[in-house]
Amino acid sequence: MAKTATVVTKNKETNIKTNIKTNKKLHPLLLNPYLPGIVMFVIALVIGLFTYHDYGICWDEPYQRGPGLLSFNYIFHGDQTLFKKASDNHGAGYEILLVIFEKILRLTDTRDIYLMRRIVSHVFFLGSVFAGYVLIYRMYKSRFLAGLGFFMLAFMPRMYAHSFYNTKDMPFLCMFIIIFAVCHIAFDKNKTWLFLILGLLCGYATSIRIMGVMLGAVIVLFLLIDAFADRIDKEKLKKALLHVLVFSVGFILLLYLPWPYLWKHPVHNFIESYQKLAHYSAWKGGLLFNGKLLFSDKPLPWTYFPTWFLITIPELWLAAGFGGIILLAIDFFKRPLVYIRNMQERNFVFYLYCFFVPIIAVLFLHSVIYDDWRHLYVVYPSFVMIGIYFINKLMQGKFTKIVQGACILQAVIISVFMIQNHPFNEVYFNNLVSHEEEHLRKTYDLEYWGCSFKQGLDHLLESDTSKNIKICCEYTTMLNNNIMLLRPEDRKRFRFAMFDTADYYMSNFRLHPDDYPGKNIEFQVEVLNSTILRIYKLKNTPNVRLR
Repeated sequence: MAKTATVVTKNKETNIKTNIKTNKKLHPLLLNPYLPGIVMFVIALVIGLFTYHDYGICWDEPYQRGPGLLSFNYIFHGDQTLFKKASDNHGAGYEILLVIFEKILRLTDTRDIYLMRRIVSHVFFLGSVFAGYVLIYRMYKSRFLAGLGFFMLAFMPRMYAHSFYNTKDMPFLCMFIIIFAVCHIAFDKNKTWLFLILGLLCGYATSIRIMGVMLGAVIVLFLLIDAFADRIDKEKLKKALLHVLVFSVGFILLLYLPWPYLWKHPVHNFIESYQKLAHYSAWKGGLLFNGKLLFSDKPLPWTYFPTWFLITIPELWLAAGFGGIILLAIDFFKRPLVYIRNMQERNFVFYLYCFFVPIIAVLFLHSVIYDDWRHLYVVYPSFVMIGIYFINKLMQGKFTKIVQGACILQAVIISVFMIQNHPFNEVYFNNLVSHEEEHLRKTYDLEYWGCSFKQGLDHLLESDTSKNIKICCEYTTMLNNNIMLLRPEDRKRFRFAMFDTADYYMSNFRLHPDDYPGKNIEFQVEVLNSTILRIYKLKNTPNVRLR
């Protein structure tokens, strides 16, 4: 955490200084080590601004907006519905931010509201990824590693898609990246105001998801270790204890301020929220895993998370992450005191902690997870930081160019997938699982949130000139959500109908991995040789029966 011990070799530092002297004639901006990160951020932002409208409204998004609205109405209008309505106890920290944007911009139409949410959420995501670039460069003084880290964080296919519409798991992940960067700087500079900011960030992260308390706990522990180490020097001891105080004040302030549900009974409601979310059981539903239908009222197999983790992260990133874990474990047992003191190595203790503790907590508390592993997406930034550590180690030897080439090749393969399958990158699977025809659809949940219904509706708007288009589907939530994203004049054309009177049947195959008997396929979307959305035409085909 401090810069007394550095990961960068002396040779690299010498090369950096030599390059700077050699290139004195270059414009100072070109020598800025953060310029590649800024360029990558701008490119990613431009891509996002051109494509954000392609993403549908996921199943949970309208529900998630609800606590934000209730909190806003309580703060600004004194509406007590927030306390009268049954709460799922999720923090409103991020949702209230989106509602404030909504109110400031005076948005009232659902299309405008949800498109705004896309832009704000994705920009927040990219901003956090740039913080990751800054962190990696500060640690390794390598533009290549920092740029690679940016790519690994920003263009992890599933999380890239989720960054537009998942306002629960992704903002929490973003806060972890930002906190990693600020934590590194705070312990390096040892300034009181930086620890206040760090406390505010950790408190805000906890107001989004209560698991953020784990961040506050370990940072306070680090501060107390430093206070103990400085106990002989009274001035240093006072400063260390002051840091504990200002961090704690910042944490509490931005934990409670954006989470109005806690205001009336700060301690009781916080404990209640923690207990309910630790054993969250509000969702009662099914999921498809390893070709079997499972239900949330029964414990999932312990292999659920490990399997999803292994088959949905690009292969080279997996190898780097696990390689880093092994190297760090070996080095830690050789030099444990180095990893405990305020030195560069302690950052990796922090990353290992933030990777393993959420996973262990979910397993130990028997918390419900579903919809692939999105509830644990938050461990991915730690995994990336550990992977970068491993790649840096490999680049110290004779195979630097080979390692760099392999990383670039992996990035190209990911980019090709993302371009070819836009905007359905949430259905990414690596090559550790079969991509044979319809294998994925019959084995795992694919497009479980129904965002692809938007593309289905867009197709029908273009291909069917009827004034009223009647659709039947198994889950009306997905249909209604994505109708809200259409222009007002287009929304009026769609009607939900029972099967016998419908013009079309639309399905994303959730909990129905097999084909339907209907043969008159109007439209379908495939990813990795598996169908994630299909529309059957029913009108003028009286012999079709889907059930």
